[in-house]
Amino acid sequence: MSKCLALKRINGLLDEGSFVELGALVSARTTDFSLKPYGEPSDGIITGYGQIEGNPVYVYSQNRDVLNGTIGEMHAKKIVDLYDKAMKSGVPIIGLIDCGGFRLQESVDALDSFGKVLAKQIEAADSCLQISAVMGTCAGGMTMVPALSDFTFMVKDAQMFVNAPHTLKDNQKLARSFSSGQFQNEVSGQAQMLETEEEVLEKIRELILMLEDDEYGCCEESELNRYISEKTAASRDTRALLKECADNYLFTEMYGSYHPEIVTGFLKLNGIRVGVVGNASALYNENGEKIADLPTGLTAEGCRKAAKFVRFCSSKDLPLLTVIAADGFDAAESTEMDLPSALAELVKAFTEIWATKVNLLVGDTYGSAYVAMNTKAIGGADMVFAWDGVKLGMMEAEKAANILSADADAAARERQASEYEKLQNSVEAAAARGSVDTVIAPESTRKHLIMAFSML
Repeated sequence: MSKCLALKRINGLLDEGSFVELGALVSARTTDFSLKPYGEPSDGIITGYGQIEGNPVYVYSQNRDVLNGTIGEMHAKKIVDLYDKAMKSGVPIIGLIDCGGFRLQESVDALDSFGKVLAKQIEAADSCLQISAVMGTCAGGMTMVPALSDFTFMVKDAQMFVNAPHTLKDNQKLARSFSSGQFQNEVSGQAQMLETEEEVLEKIRELILMLEDDEYGCCEESELNRYISEKTAASRDTRALLKECADNYLFTEMYGSYHPEIVTGFLKLNGIRVGVVGNASALYNENGEKIADLPTGLTAEGCRKAAKFVRFCSSKDLPLLTVIAADGFDAAESTEMDLPSALAELVKAFTEIWATKVNLLVGDTYGSAYVAMNTKAIGGADMVFAWDGVKLGMMEAEKAANILSADADAAARERQASEYEKLQNSVEAAAARGSVDTVIAPESTRKHLIMAFSML
């Protein structure tokens, strides 16, 4: 095994001493245009298997010190062989990407072999977890590899681009690098950015432990009945709520900086792995202080983010928790242009998941947004909990009264609003019609969720 950065990254990811290299003696066949007659070490990529906290994984790491990490015929073949092994065993496959593009000296041989990599990724979609991490450069067609992965991480100073930023006509005028980690993290949503390579590797380890480690029934009785804090219940901070509900207070959020009004991630409830999609109306700091307001209605890109995550949970047969607090649709130009198709994607994704689905209403929810967030009506939730005091209905009572009693005086409209609130918007009214199964106290949320996912 050559001593190189690619190998150092693998060793930083895996349990110490667990890595076994495969294909170390593979080399390129082409010698055109001064390519060395005996190829380069491992043909620019290290492949093999190892463990993360005892959980087996396959991994490949591109070596940018060998022909800039370019993809050649045998380079790609090594990835394909690794995928064949991963699919046979159902073991996750992790790609550490640092690639300068396709190897010019191998031309069509390189392109055809790369096409086989993409075909294997598509074939493996339902059989094994695929994680990509952009550690340096990810250029040109190689960007399809992270795009086909289940999850992609990116080091802050890494770059990912189809066309180099300087070739884009408007990029200089906009003074913006479309290849940067920040852009991919916050604007495109194609990768979750972390500051350093060490943080990326640790995030991958955390995700593997969340999705691969089995710990069912691991909690003591005191932990099963742990209460949610009054502060979290009062603020309705979705992220804080999920942390307090989770075993060991560990909620692994995915793509949190991309349209943060939608929360996606994973937690465990008495060892049961659960995917989560939720609404968030604000961002809070570690002290529970609000730092930014977010759209309280559904947005187009937020719906697409949620739909993609739900499809992943469906492909892995993961139970799903939906935390609902959507008061309608975000009033923005993008809403009018794109939201109907995005809503359709989300609804379709919810209806196609066959695993256990539990809904938790924690905030006021109105109109079609309520329907889209996985209601029973669309073949969604198996169980619906609602916090005591939340409102659920067609629209806010004042708006309804203005329509129903448009010709009445202010006092009459006020009385109409009060009556509408009680008869149509209360959680008790929804429970009376069977739309809500149980009204619960916020502090008992963790206990109810554990019981639901244990029984369903």
